Amino acid sequence: MQGTEESLEQKSFAQLRPLKVSSEILATAACSLVLALANASQHISPWLYGYCLVAGIACYLTYRARTTRHLWLTGLLLLCACTACLGSLAIAIGNPIIWFLPIGLVLSLPVSAMHVHPWHALSTGAAIWATLFYVVQPSFDRQLDLTLTLILIVGSLLVATLVCTTFCHTRKDVFDLQRQLHGMAYNDTLTGLPNRRAFMERLTATLADDAAPAPLFFLMLDIDDFKKINDGFGHDVGDRVLVEVAKMLRDQSQGHNFARLGGEEFAVAARVADVAVAQELARSIVDAVNSSQLFGLSLSISVGLANHEPEESIFSLMRRADLALYDAKSSGKNRYVMAAQVVLSV
Repeated sequence: MQGTEESLEQKSFAQLRPLKVSSEILATAACSLVLALANASQHISPWLYGYCLVAGIACYLTYRARTTRHLWLTGLLLLCACTACLGSLAIAIGNPIIWFLPIGLVLSLPVSAMHVHPWHALSTGAAIWATLFYVVQPSFDRQLDLTLTLILIVGSLLVATLVCTTFCHTRKDVFDLQRQLHGMAYNDTLTGLPNRRAFMERLTATLADDAAPAPLFFLMLDIDDFKKINDGFGHDVGDRVLVEVAKMLRDQSQGHNFARLGGEEFAVAARVADVAVAQELARSIVDAVNSSQLFGLSLSISVGLANHEPEESIFSLMRRADLALYDAKSSGKNRYVMAAQVVLSV
């Protein structure tokens, strides 16, 4: 339904979860392969495969995640498990200090783009380096070596945060552009109401809902003598009239599906308890427009009201409402008329 738009957080989650699942499976498989290759050349403790098991559990939790926060936490668990696995392997094969920086950089930098918030990237990188320090416990012969290592680690954390921030801004720019395009495609530019496309898609979804709790009523509305307003006062006044009527329609039809169909035509699709409530809705719209004044003009609107019959098509429903609207115009305008029963099969 076009009435509900995804938030940036939801959109980011939908985009990132498949990427994180696939990358985490790849990381788990890579760790398992490295362990197998190392075990083929020299014996290593089978307990190291326990880290791969933890990583596999983290993959499953990522697959089951429902929020970006869950993605961050499960990714944190997997990366710490992989870090501990590779750090322990470096100790087992000897000379771990050689592998200290490569392990930390390989695991911390590539994942920086897979976060929704920069502090997720920063905290994940910090956890990776903290895990690596805890497992390997490197010793440096010179103070300079420790200082340069720490500078490199801080630099990697800053780069990861910067990369994540850049990707976050890019995602937001794309999201804002998509939302603008959505507004252009589904909203009337003059009145701000949903347009015909949005209305019809939502109406189609409503009719497809077999478990709907209440009957559906369709209101076709048309501003009376709108052509005379345009011809007599100009199109700028006509536009103001359309905007004012749209405001009143929005106020009176909150909670229902309403739209500007085009020109001076509007529509409302409402699920209400019975025909009396639907008639009261039509009457309230007619009265609200009739009581308004704009540039000294007394505005009025005519409404055709039709109830949706079982198995009736959208086009038949709209046709009956349109015929009722024609009867309202012929009967003197500034009123609503109830449509006849189904006479067409469209």
